[in-house]
Amino acid sequence: MRPAPDAVAPSTLVIRPRRLRVVAAAFALALVMATLWGWLALPADIQVLFTLSQRLTLLGVLALLVGVMVALALSVVRADETGLWFRNGLRTHTVPWDRVHQVILRRGDPWAFVLLTPADGSPFAADLDAEKRQLMALQYGDGAAAQVGVEELRRRQRYYTTR
Repeated sequence: MRPAPDAVAPSTLVIRPRRLRVVAAAFALALVMATLWGWLALPADIQVLFTLSQRLTLLGVLALLVGVMVALALSVVRADETGLWFRNGLRTHTVPWDRVHQVILRRGDPWAFVLLTPADGSPFAADLDAEKRQLMALQYGDGAAAQVGVEELRRRQRYYTTR
């Protein structure tokens, strides 16, 4: 007799956004190319009017914009026996399985959310004040892949919370 799928100890699961990574890379490349083209399109006698600090400011703004796109594209969710670890942009979160109430991805949501049980042990109340965290690596725009990721996180939550 085969064991139930939820009874098999899962390995570490890592989920990354698909479409967001492609879009961020394309926009970052387009922004860099447009900036380079704009600089090279200026006549040389206008280019020399820019001071070093002005050039560095322009490069700094470009680096900031590209950095934001890269940070968002590097969003990730990792699930293992200890719980969820995820990075949304530059911020990371660690959530043990006993705090995970539910992972949801509803139609119209930009990304999945994890609903958290109260840290003080009080009962979970499904209301607008319920504590939740975004799982930006599970983008609704990724379609079936995002749904599969959500289902896999739910399966792991069931496995680790019922052992």
